[in-house]
Amino acid sequence: MSMIFSLPSAAALQPLPPPAELGQDHAPGSAKPLFIIDADLRVHFSNPSAAALAREGLGGNGRLICSDKLFAARLQTWLKRRCSGAASEEIRLPLVLRCGRQTIVDAVHLAGAGMDVFVLTVDDPQRMIDRKVDEVAEACGLTPTEARMLGLVVKGLDTVVAARKLGIARTTARTHLQRLFAKTGTARQSELVRFVATFIEEAA
Repeated sequence: MSMIFSLPSAAALQPLPPPAELGQDHAPGSAKPLFIIDADLRVHFSNPSAAALAREGLGGNGRLICSDKLFAARLQTWLKRRCSGAASEEIRLPLVLRCGRQTIVDAVHLAGAGMDVFVLTVDDPQRMIDRKVDEVAEACGLTPTEARMLGLVVKGLDTVVAARKLGIARTTARTHLQRLFAKTGTARQSELVRFVATFIEEAA
C-alpha cells in the first residue's frame, strides 16, 4: 500500500471548524473521509466527508473520538509504538461506525518539518454503493420507491424481504423489480447489481 500526500505547513495545520461552519459548496460524501491527527489524537485537519462522520461516532470537538472502542485501542497502541519506532509506518484497521456499518481505516505516519502527524483515510464500501444507487436512480429516472427497491436488491435482499421492508405486497415488489430491469436494460438481479457496481454516468 503506497500513498503520497502533500503535508500542509505547520501554520496550516489548524483544527477544522464545526460542520455548521463548513462552506456549503463542500458536499459531505463527495470525497473519501480524511483526517490528519497527531499522536495525542488531536485533529489538525479533516475534509467535509470526515467531519460528517462525527455524527456516526468518529471525530468531534477537535479530537479523534471514536465510538468503536476496539478500533480506538488498536489505533492508540499503533500510534504509541510508531512514535517509538517499534511499529510499521502504516496500518489498516477495521472500524465499526455507530450505525453498525463496517469500514476500514488506513493510517500512515508522516514525519517532517519538526512534527509527527498521521493521515487517516476511511474506506466506506456501503457509502460508495449508496452513492452509486443514487446516481443510477437519477440517470435512469427511477421513482423514489424504485430507488429504495434498487438499494435493497443491491444489498442482496430478495423480493420477499424487500417487500416486507418497503411495506408493500410481494407482487408489487416484483413489479418494481421488472421496472428496474426495463429502465436499466438488465434481465436478472445479478445483472442489476453489476450494473450499479460498474455504473459510470456519461458526461452530457
